[in-house]
Amino acid sequence: MTLDERVAAVAAYGFTTRQAAFLTTAMLHAGVCVQRQYAQFAGLANGHATREFFDRLSGQRFATAHACWRQGGRLYHIHHKPLYHAIGEPES
Repeated sequence: MTLDERVAAVAAYGFTTRQAAFLTTAMLHAGVCVQRQYAQFAGLANGHATREFFDRLSGQRFATAHACWRQGGRLYHIHHKPLYHAIGEPES
């Protein structure tokens, strides 16, 4: 399965191509990420759009947020099995 096929499969869950590409990359590399990684990947300021994306991930239970810094930073664990199945990594 190519990276483009994986991104398209994740985008089918209602994510933009940019969001799907980030999620695919994160899932292939340990399945954890922080908001500033997405902001850097997408070329965005770490602000409203980034928070909305991660709020959606945790709100729809694609990921779980874990507190990891005193100032309220969060580490997100992407754990939604159908997403992993979509990228050809059902046991990851």
